Amino acid sequence: MPLRGEAARARETAALEAVSAPSTVVATGGGIILTEYNRRYMHRVGVVIYLCAPVSTLVNRLEAEPEADLRPTLTGKPLSEEVREVLEQRDALYRETAHYIIDATKAPAQVVSEIIAA
Repeated sequence: MPLRGEAARARETAALEAVSAPSTVVATGGGIILTEYNRRYMHRVGVVIYLCAPVSTLVNRLEAEPEADLRPTLTGKPLSEEVREVLEQRDALYRETAHYIIDATKAPAQVVSEIIAA
């Protein structure tokens, strides 16, 4: 049975702490930012990079995935509406936590170069 709510968030926090180490890249799920402790921890312990992209780009990328139809929705709403709502809820938190904000609409090689330069 999948974990939900606070139990899932607690496991997420424990996993974040367990994998945090010097010179380690940790790619988190987008919801990790919802817990204040996680935001503070990531900002204090690591270098947080927000790969920022508009809703249209995110939706196009999600729809292009081979398993797009298997992805569960968070809200049961159409994908573009769901992504817009989730981003509206989280964007300020991502920005507040990030040490660097990278425009993720650029070519992958350019994004990588900017991350390395950060």
